[in-house]
Amino acid sequence: MSDLHLALLGPVRLWRDGTEVPLGSPQQRAVLAVLLLHEGRVVPGEELIDALWGEVPPKGAWGTLRTYVSRLRQVFAGSAVVIKTAGTGYAVHTPPGSVDAVVFRDLVTRGRDQATAGSPGAAATSLTQALALWTGDGLDGAPGEYLARQRARLQAARLAATELRFAAMLDAGTDAGQEDVAAELTLLVEQHPFLERLRELLMRALYRQGRQADALAVYRAGETLLRDELGIDPGPALRAAHQRILVSDPGLLTAPEHVPPAPEHTPDPAEAGPTLLPARLPHFTGRHAELARIAGALAAPADGTVTTVGVHGLDGLGRSALVVEAAHRAVDHYPGGRLYGDLDQMSGDLTEILGAWLGAYGVPPADVPDSATARAIRLRDATGGRPVLAVLDGVEDTTTLGTLTAVLPSGSAVLFVARRWHPEPVSATWVQAGPLPDDDGLRLLTHVAGPDRLAVDPGAAARLVALSCGWPLSLRLIGGRLNTHPRWSVSAMADQLAHELANPAETVHDDCLLAEAPVLRAYLRLRPAQARALRRTAGLESETFAIHEAADALGLPCEDVWSVLDSLVELGLLTENGPAGLPHSTTYRMAGVVRAFARRQPEAADELDAWPVPRDRAELYAAS
Repeated sequence: MSDLHLALLGPVRLWRDGTEVPLGSPQQRAVLAVLLLHEGRVVPGEELIDALWGEVPPKGAWGTLRTYVSRLRQVFAGSAVVIKTAGTGYAVHTPPGSVDAVVFRDLVTRGRDQATAGSPGAAATSLTQALALWTGDGLDGAPGEYLARQRARLQAARLAATELRFAAMLDAGTDAGQEDVAAELTLLVEQHPFLERLRELLMRALYRQGRQADALAVYRAGETLLRDELGIDPGPALRAAHQRILVSDPGLLTAPEHVPPAPEHTPDPAEAGPTLLPARLPHFTGRHAELARIAGALAAPADGTVTTVGVHGLDGLGRSALVVEAAHRAVDHYPGGRLYGDLDQMSGDLTEILGAWLGAYGVPPADVPDSATARAIRLRDATGGRPVLAVLDGVEDTTTLGTLTAVLPSGSAVLFVARRWHPEPVSATWVQAGPLPDDDGLRLLTHVAGPDRLAVDPGAAARLVALSCGWPLSLRLIGGRLNTHPRWSVSAMADQLAHELANPAETVHDDCLLAEAPVLRAYLRLRPAQARALRRTAGLESETFAIHEAADALGLPCEDVWSVLDSLVELGLLTENGPAGLPHSTTYRMAGVVRAFARRQPEAADELDAWPVPRDRAELYAAS
């Protein structure tokens, strides 16, 4: 087996047996970089295309992507690196220790554990080895906005490791090299003036050299900067270091004694931070697997990090209700508080939400900074360093979550709702909110309409659940219509609903419009090819159809149809059946409410901006 080394912490490069092997064009190297960053996890083909070309890919993007993957497989032929196909996506599997970014992360974890265990000298060695792996900025020469964001993430990890290394060197208590430490820290503070941890370390290094006045000057410069630029005071750690230098604390000149960690403190409920969660949804039903997965992710945060959990799916499938229910159940891990904000209601502005959260901690309005970053930093101080659960609904741009995850206390979590899966945050746990199974759907309908009403005709009740396709919003509307018409039989209601779904008319019932509102919002975001595929497949004879039937309706090869239908599955407009990875065996199902909506849309709707929505109907959709 050849000796193989893959580099991401600089230019994207490959060595086999000490000889560099060309990786092809910049975009081909970008494909490899994206796959390596996912560490064996499958990357959907559409996400790879987005990473390479953004929102406007070239016409032959899928074919070009397959060519890049084929060429990369030739590069790795005969090695232990394997690129596997999974559905429309790919995953790369590499031997242990062959990717420098993974080795870097493991060395940093070892160094952090050594520092926690009271071995700062060993920690400094591990961290020095980790940082020596860097040969550039990371992902150098790899194009695209996605990899630019990943480069920023890697740089943040590099900076955190640098801070930890200098802290370990100072804690080791040796005087050798202290001048070099102070010089390097001085440069880093100039490059990152708002990072208080670096400033604190520089103050310690200067004090160890007998330069007490210089150490105090570093503090005063930071205090002035934070107040003038961000409107905040230095944090407690920096203030404590300043106070120790003022009183010439001799402990700053010696290595600290290792003290075993104190037993975990269970906070008194009276000390707990604020809870700003919305009320639980009445008659919340099912979602046992989804709740268990969210709870598992929240209960096991990575050491020293902030856990991120995203719930995605089409509007109307109960994503928000699921997240709120999960947040109410998470009572044991977040003594700093459980917070909530809806970015949809704030036009995507995190700044306003952070201001409301600071008010909940008693921060006077006059002391609330202006920028989102400054407010997030102030929030960390307001929590007293205790873990918090931050719940965000309506997240369109997941990169905004970095403002929170970068500053929340260790052990905190961000639980958020998005319409679709996003490639960021890379470390996020994703949970899909799909349709309810039939038994849970029947329970929900029973809660809303009442058991006595449905018990008269259980077969018709089951039919109503089937017609709803397990959509919680549809089930609640059906139950509400039954309550509004106590003289209707359940069977008559099922017949009427089946007729409305099978014969979509220009004028439809208001309840149908409300049920379709999430579909309209999704439809208006579709690309023309996706919208055309949805309309054409909605015209097929059955709600369930094979891929070759869709190909005939669209006049395209199965491979191309598979790609566009897969994107509709990801958006929740279709559900997929059949063996994974076998496109010609794939079958799809379109929910009745989606099908009825799509069958009313004119073929000219490829020009989405020009598609008129009647005023009364648009207002009804907006109200929902």
